[in-house]
Amino acid sequence: MQKTRRWILAILGGSALLLVVIGLVSIGAYALTSKRQTALTPWQDPTIEVRERSIAPDLALLPLTGADDAETISRALFAGELDSAYSVLAFSVSLSDSERAGKWLLLGQQYQESGERERAGLCYRTAAEIAALSPVMTDLSRAQTFLQAGTGLATMQAYGDAELVCDQAHDVALYSPHLTQVHRQQILQGLQTAYTALGQDEEKWLDLARLVTGGQASAPRPQQVPVVTVPPLPANAEVAQAEAARKAATEEVLAVLVPPQREPSKYLLKALTGALQAEDQVKQRAYGDEAITAADLPTQVALANARVTWLMLKLRIARRATGLSLVPDWEAQEADIREQLRAARETLYKLCARYAGDEATLVRQQLLAGRLGLYPDYPEETLVDEMEDANAQSSSPLRLRVLTQGDARYFVLTGKP
Repeated sequence: MQKTRRWILAILGGSALLLVVIGLVSIGAYALTSKRQTALTPWQDPTIEVRERSIAPDLALLPLTGADDAETISRALFAGELDSAYSVLAFSVSLSDSERAGKWLLLGQQYQESGERERAGLCYRTAAEIAALSPVMTDLSRAQTFLQAGTGLATMQAYGDAELVCDQAHDVALYSPHLTQVHRQQILQGLQTAYTALGQDEEKWLDLARLVTGGQASAPRPQQVPVVTVPPLPANAEVAQAEAARKAATEEVLAVLVPPQREPSKYLLKALTGALQAEDQVKQRAYGDEAITAADLPTQVALANARVTWLMLKLRIARRATGLSLVPDWEAQEADIREQLRAARETLYKLCARYAGDEATLVRQQLLAGRLGLYPDYPEETLVDEMEDANAQSSSPLRLRVLTQGDARYFVLTGKP
């Protein structure tokens, strides 16, 4: 009897220990899950995340023929070549902010549908960053971009990222004086769905709901956004000839790149390499410091902008973001090209400050270019200080703020003090 009792006690003790272990494991799992759900994803440079091995050269090379970036991206998306669309989008300098944000949203949706959650999340976060930092997007376009990006993140259960983005859609809808009641209603409906998916209650949208249903909002005021223009580039016969040679060489390569063929002949590839290197020599002279210094201010801005555009193409080729090794020498010189691009951007913005004089717009342009990976090693700390100065002088109810979590920094648009 006593022996039996000892066995029963042993079994009960073992069961109790097992329950404790299960409880501790459950608590640990809950803590990890909670942390995973609410943590914000650190910033990623979109240009670094190009996957060269899965790029279709027959699509990624199209911009080298003079094809429009937006059309090339749409074509790649239609073909289901998502990494090819990504490679063109990440390095493009020709898209407007609204176009760029829209393409990131479309790309994010297609990555999500194909099961690539991390890739989709990067696209959604990049679209939201454009909406926060762009100096030229309308408030309606910002709110719609935030809402679509936040909804996409919410459906992937990226709770921390989704809430941060949805909160910005909420604040634009609540505080902007430029939205109609119809627009606020549409954004409210989307936010209710997104916040519910995030497990949030009505407190998150109650203030916006009261504004929409209570008739408290005043009539929307027309919004005048800054107009950022670059003066026309003077005609240069040598540059035009070099560009024509590169376009022709690219066309010859594309003529043999019929899927599934992804490698052109060495002869055609060598011809394109030579054309790119020759164009580089011509543009170093045409857009160099001496040429810029000798010109009047509008032409200086145009030349400096053209130099940035060319260096972005060089960096894209150096990263093999066309799916091919076009100029191996540039691949070995990637760090130097990055530094040249950084210096060229710095020169461009200094000239723009003299030409346009809109400091707040320029600060946000530089921050956006930096976060998109288009301005390597940009002076973030200095620009944040300048952003705070611009905030102090702004009468807008929406302000750009910096949120930090650990070592990571996030730029958010908010109407809260």
